[in-house]
Amino acid sequence: MSIAERIYPFLPIWAQNLACSYYGSRERRIRFSESFDKRLAWLRESEFWSASEILAYKDDQIKSIVKHAYDTVPYYRNLFGSRRLKPSDIKGVADLDKIPILTKDDIRAHSKDLVSSAYRRQKLVERHTSGTTGTSLHLYADRDEIAFQWAVWWRHRLRFDCAPGDLHVNFTGKPIVPIDQQKPPYWRYVKPQNQYVVNMHHITPSKIRDVVSFLNSIIPKFYSGYPSIISEVARLALEKKLALDPRSRPKVIFAGAEAVQELQGRLLEEWTGAIITDEYGFTEGAGNASRCKQNCYHEDFEFGHLECSQPEDVGNNHTRGNIITTGFSRKAMPLIRYRVGDSATWESPEFRCACGRKSAVILAIDGRSEDYVLTPEGRRIMRFDYIFKDTHSIREAQVCQCALGEIIIKVVITPDYKKSDEEELRRLVARWISPQLKVIIEPVKALEREANGKLRAVRSTINTRS
Repeated sequence: MSIAERIYPFLPIWAQNLACSYYGSRERRIRFSESFDKRLAWLRESEFWSASEILAYKDDQIKSIVKHAYDTVPYYRNLFGSRRLKPSDIKGVADLDKIPILTKDDIRAHSKDLVSSAYRRQKLVERHTSGTTGTSLHLYADRDEIAFQWAVWWRHRLRFDCAPGDLHVNFTGKPIVPIDQQKPPYWRYVKPQNQYVVNMHHITPSKIRDVVSFLNSIIPKFYSGYPSIISEVARLALEKKLALDPRSRPKVIFAGAEAVQELQGRLLEEWTGAIITDEYGFTEGAGNASRCKQNCYHEDFEFGHLECSQPEDVGNNHTRGNIITTGFSRKAMPLIRYRVGDSATWESPEFRCACGRKSAVILAIDGRSEDYVLTPEGRRIMRFDYIFKDTHSIREAQVCQCALGEIIIKVVITPDYKKSDEEELRRLVARWISPQLKVIIEPVKALEREANGKLRAVRSTINTRS
């Protein structure tokens, strides 16, 4: 934990708002660099390209990223050499399967050799994946790549008439408001983004009235964040008969990181009346798919190619398979045929969406449903990303709850694992989740998978997901 993180919880509220705005200003400079506006303008034109234009663009981008990786990235140079492959062997989408799939373990083992020699590492921005089920990945990107990713995300929001600068509320798992704070305000303001932030730790029966009163005091254009957190606000508000003022209702809810479950969607629609939409993306920044107003996920083909691996016919001309992605903008640390860890159901290539876009359509992202942990404070917690973000000695982890007041963290460990790592996990749970939870650490050889091969990050036997 940095010095700033240690000091932040003890700052007065005005100073915490100032710190949030400082962080927001720094992030804004990275996300909305000079290339952002140009990228976004181009993306709004390219999204209606014909199928042939899309394929030609993809083929060109694949040839380009493969040649760049071969010329400047030691990992790919060695990989191609061992397979007796040359960049000229890869002429486009049809030849991608000649390249072996890149796994998360490959990235962990070869992270230094995956960085392009065309970039100075000191100039790159280091990013971490969420690490929901264990050790996060350490990735590097240059600012133009980050701006491209944000342009893709904002194109999705513009489809629903929401633009940068619109007042909005973000619901997060980060403890922006210290979890032991017992009096409002349970929110902080990030001025550069014109954004209020509410964290999950204060979405409780005893605090929901204050949270709803705050939401009724502003006129936001949209909400964003984890659907599990936003729907918990709606659930508690409906239980307490706390209505959302019509003038304060968001026009749209942009959900992220989790699939919106049917019950969550019903709660959100009933309480807010908003349009609920989401997109499929990941911190690695090597691919994306965004909803249109017809509720279809469209591959953001300009950003990367999403591949259906090990396809299975599931009827109605639909195909289910693992998601493999090749990023087009990732030049500093190329990810070619990267296995994300999710599966999806694709529409037929012949399907044409009524919205007019010709890019590939995904019906559903599978395997993103999780249970929740019930804390002694009455919180429902689905997100444990933050306690695993900087772990290096844990290969995989799963949070289990079989009894109220305690959790079991099952961990698959590496040879570097030490007893002190257990104490660090307990400290992080106390800081991020609940200081009252008993934490049991249980090293295991392997974690049980779901029928689809996906690891459930949170598993509970004491709740009914009501």
